[in-house]
Amino acid sequence: MNAPLNLKELERKAFRSFYQDGIWDIFFGLIMLAMYISSLFNESGNGGLKTLSLILPEIFAVMFLIFGKKYITAPRLGNVEFGKTRKRNLVYIFGINVFSLILGLGLFFAFDRLSPDASKSELLVPLGLGFWIAFMTSLMAFFLDFDRLYIYGLIYGAAFTAVLLLDLPILFLIASLLILLPGLAIFTRFLMTTRPIEEG
Repeated sequence: MNAPLNLKELERKAFRSFYQDGIWDIFFGLIMLAMYISSLFNESGNGGLKTLSLILPEIFAVMFLIFGKKYITAPRLGNVEFGKTRKRNLVYIFGINVFSLILGLGLFFAFDRLSPDASKSELLVPLGLGFWIAFMTSLMAFFLDFDRLYIYGLIYGAAFTAVLLLDLPILFLIASLLILLPGLAIFTRFLMTTRPIEEG
């Protein structure tokens, strides 16, 4: 009776070990940094440039996540095949949450285009958006089994709420550093304490 439970726990530990490299942390920090970079072009009057300044850093973040896992993490921890149910659920949940976060970002930019009075006279929109982003990020943390993402979800939600209320985009930079710096520390420790697995 204990064998299935032990195997399940071993799979969970193996799955969570792939968060010890800090790459996911850096990914979420870079996504927040993209928001700050984009905010620098708020007064440019060029919507295309503003969009590009958001998309390019996010593409870099995604590429770092994909290739970092493939060429840095996998050679050190090995390739592990997880159960089909776990992988299927992760794909569904990750897709739903990414869609929800994109929707939240879209709403943020929509309200950001409104006049200052329209976007700041009500507390409901900034608080509601911040809660939504924090909730969806926390839901992602639950299904990804990534405990630090709960904290990052709170940082994300608080950052968006504060920027809408105070009109201080630099808070995006501060929020990104709160995620990036620990992530870089974890990443550096991972590189120093692990070595690529020798084949054969």
